[in-house]
Amino acid sequence: MTILKTLATVGVAVLLVACGSTAPVTQYYQLPDSAFRLPEKSGREVGVKVVLAEPINGENLLYQSDEYTLTFAQKNLWAAPLDETLVRSLANKLNRVGSLKYVPASQNKRIDLTIFIDRFQGSFRGETEISGYAQYANGAQIPFHVLTAQQGDGYAAMLASLNVGLDSVARQIGK
Repeated sequence: MTILKTLATVGVAVLLVACGSTAPVTQYYQLPDSAFRLPEKSGREVGVKVVLAEPINGENLLYQSDEYTLTFAQKNLWAAPLDETLVRSLANKLNRVGSLKYVPASQNKRIDLTIFIDRFQGSFRGETEISGYAQYANGAQIPFHVLTAQQGDGYAAMLASLNVGLDSVARQIGK
């Protein structure tokens, strides 16, 4: 009888521990301006394509935790492929600052502007970093390297800072 009582007590304890501990929830993120809106302006369409460097071409958000280490978030992921999200966001931003009509290349089947991004990440320094270059079909290149102060902690603050950085990138490309 004592063995049954002990087993029952252990069983209840295991059940309580199992119910009390929950695995971390995976969260999915998107950039605020990532739903493409066709601009009302007329004119020649410029098809935009984004090409990402290998470290940022995955589903994980990326954070530089010291001078030498990149950390891939395990439970904080992009809701959609980052290159698709960035092309829609940058096309929207370019349409607000530029005189041309920018659209994702997937919509007009033509690539007139390719934006290569090799850094798109948070940093231990309290800022986010975006770098790369834009290349037009005629070969003209526009390099960019943008550091934006992050206001607050966490991935939501990191994305807000990256979004501000993308505004700056669009101004540099669209001028």
